[in-house]
Amino acid sequence: MRYQSILGNCNETTIGRMVEQCPETSTVFQSYSLSVNDDRSKTVQQAAAQAGIAGKTLCRQLFDVCMEHKPLEDMETDTLLELLSTEYDAVHLEQLPALHRLARKIEAVHRASPDVPLGITRAVKQLEQTLTDHVKREEAYVLSRLEHDKSPSPDTPIGQMNDEHEAIKKQLRGLRELTHNYQVPEAACRSWRKLYEELKGLDFSLSEQIYLERDILFPRFQF
Repeated sequence: MRYQSILGNCNETTIGRMVEQCPETSTVFQSYSLSVNDDRSKTVQQAAAQAGIAGKTLCRQLFDVCMEHKPLEDMETDTLLELLSTEYDAVHLEQLPALHRLARKIEAVHRASPDVPLGITRAVKQLEQTLTDHVKREEAYVLSRLEHDKSPSPDTPIGQMNDEHEAIKKQLRGLRELTHNYQVPEAACRSWRKLYEELKGLDFSLSEQIYLERDILFPRFQF
């Protein structure tokens, strides 16, 4: 999950704001001799620079503390819905067409290579089509009915959405098999490496989204 989804942008979120959101993060700042009072106007990124550590390292530590004391299971429904829409659905639907073009390029340019994952162009396109159709149905008939913790009507197809999640997971397993768990051949070009790296990230992100919906959001409204 992206840090900014929970913490806000670390280049903008201040120590003071961070501690207001999750008081327990004060112990992280104090471990680096940062004062939650005197340094409260500094951004998390500035705090990391002052502490002599990478910004990502500090963000990860703050994120872990937040998740320990403010688990996703306790996230408000509307916040979770916004997270799913902006940080997952929108990103995935924008990413997949570019991955399809990249896969087509790799399969065409390296068609003589024994290492080329034959069929990956088609597999990525099928995932794009499956996900596009799924998101349209889910947003129209499920997620929009859950806003403000409203009780959805009995015909809300939550069960169907979970069946479609299983279909998406099956397609992801197919991509892993084609790419040998995204292991890039030694002689692979930069584009080939980029394709596998981005497919691996997409796999993780989609799996994470399915968990958020199937195991956290939907159980709140199961009949």
